[in-house]
Amino acid sequence: MVLSLCMPTNGISEWVFPSLDSIYMSKVDVELFEVIVTDNGKNEVFEREMMSYAKGHSNLIYKKTEAFMFDNQLEALKLAHGDYLKFVNHRSVWLPERLQYMIDYLAQFESEKPVVYFSNGVMGWGPVSKEYNTFDSFVGALGVYGTWTSGVGIWKTKYEEIKDNCQYDRISPHAGILFGDRKNNKYIINDKYWMKEIDTDHSKKGNYNLYKAFALDELIIILNLYRDGDITEDTLIQVKNSFREFLISLYRDFNIKKKACSYDLSGFSKYINIFFDEKEIIEEAQK
Repeated sequence: MVLSLCMPTNGISEWVFPSLDSIYMSKVDVELFEVIVTDNGKNEVFEREMMSYAKGHSNLIYKKTEAFMFDNQLEALKLAHGDYLKFVNHRSVWLPERLQYMIDYLAQFESEKPVVYFSNGVMGWGPVSKEYNTFDSFVGALGVYGTWTSGVGIWKTKYEEIKDNCQYDRISPHAGILFGDRKNNKYIINDKYWMKEIDTDHSKKGNYNLYKAFALDELIIILNLYRDGDITEDTLIQVKNSFREFLISLYRDFNIKKKACSYDLSGFSKYINIFFDEKEIIEEAQK
């Protein structure tokens, strides 16, 4: 089996089932992939529907978990059997032929096992893959997109090597997976557009503290890479600037334009001023 699609969810039917349908509509040989859905939500109706759906697909594993928030990501990896374990957003649908493409693409790297990140077009490169021969250059190229779980995957053998000793961050456990292999000689960012979001509304995306997450917690992960000697000061600055641009967009969307969201927006000044300048962020967001 080449690919395990790991879909952590908190049980929102209007997202998960269209996402699953798009996977199975691809008509890909079920011997080549499996789907793993781990559910830490409280939706009993969804649980029953999911159990019924799983009965109709021999390569689908469904598990109810008590995992705390994003720890649910790790529960999915534990159940996976494929050569490559790929996180899948529970609110995304696959485009036609992309599942077979991803399986074929990964199969060519089965022996050398580079780190592969599927950026889904956000880099603006078109359907292009770029290769990096150092961890430092890979982290710099990713910038803030290293926080995006759905781009992340790991070879099963690599996961087995790191799973017991990896230091997982509670707000971003996927970072331990993405940054777990720092000595590889090949890192790839594949920017082919492979999925689209079902719903771009932010009103059901979780109630974590947005500015604590992206102005502090996620950046500390990058800072620790620098402290460990795995990225250079130039790359640290490059990634910090990427975070800065992202924080400007968040403040513009949710504090100025008042777009609907489920996030906790409190503590903006408290968290922004640790690594950034509040006044600069606000002024840029107002432009």
